Amino acid sequence: MNTVTTRRHAIGVMLAPIVAAGCSFDRLLNPSKILATVGGPLAPVTLIGAGDQHAVARFGARRTTARMIQAVLNADPAALAFNAGDLTYHGTMQEQRDYYHPTWGAFKDRTLFTMGNHDRLANSTGADYYAYTGAEKFYARSLSDRWRIYVLNSESESYGGAGAGTQTAWLKRDIAEHPNVHRLAMWHIPMFSNVCGLHKRMMVWPGKVGAWWEKLQQAGGEFVISGHVHRYERFAKALRNGTRSDAGMRQFVIGTGGLRNMPVQTRHGLYESSVVAEGVMRYDLYPDSYKWTFTDIAGDVLDTGEQTCRPLSAKV
Repeated sequence: MNTVTTRRHAIGVMLAPIVAAGCSFDRLLNPSKILATVGGPLAPVTLIGAGDQHAVARFGARRTTARMIQAVLNADPAALAFNAGDLTYHGTMQEQRDYYHPTWGAFKDRTLFTMGNHDRLANSTGADYYAYTGAEKFYARSLSDRWRIYVLNSESESYGGAGAGTQTAWLKRDIAEHPNVHRLAMWHIPMFSNVCGLHKRMMVWPGKVGAWWEKLQQAGGEFVISGHVHRYERFAKALRNGTRSDAGMRQFVIGTGGLRNMPVQTRHGLYESSVVAEGVMRYDLYPDSYKWTFTDIAGDVLDTGEQTCRPLSAKV
């Protein structure tokens, strides 16, 4: 099953009156209650988050997106948040402490972090980012007995990241050690994106992340979460070379946690949906399918859909 809808009104996700600085999401609904037929049991594993908070003195949308996430975490003790990179603008401990921590920092211990390019601007090693988040440079987590996430580092080794070859070799080993699971991954700079109206180019790094894409795709990977581009984008399932294929993976770009949006200049050939707005993405991971829901800070669901996973028998 592969059902996609794009809507301007929220259905079954976050519907409460939203008031600028003191937003309330008390009437949050859980999509699992209305999706009994999607993937089996009514208890999916939930991930919710975004990237590119770029925390500076103004709180703006960052406070609202944090409250949206906190409402889901409060309702589901097993849910996790994700941050697709660029917590602050300059990567300093002061920005993390004074501007990120009062908002998204409230659920830091339940957040999966990956490093963004702004996270290492204060120093080439990214020391402040690692000291604050406690994150590893790259790692994997089993989210259930059916789902495993790979969090990789798209920053170069000389700038607080990790060697691409080292990560590729580790990824190959971990895939072999964890067969017969559905896989997703997260790294900051995407494999695919539309041409940015601000920078006049695609903000991608296929030379580094392409090897990871290929390894995951060969192992039956389902989708990849990235940030870096300050908007929401969804792309068709594709192989490393950009060919549409059911044997490929889907790219989601979720750089929507901050204050400045980047318009689309030209659409990529794999383009399926984009939203130029701040908001959060929710994934509900069922035993053999997943649902995505992007909700903006006005509480409107602007993109949602579901995808049946490839059979476990086809996974490495």
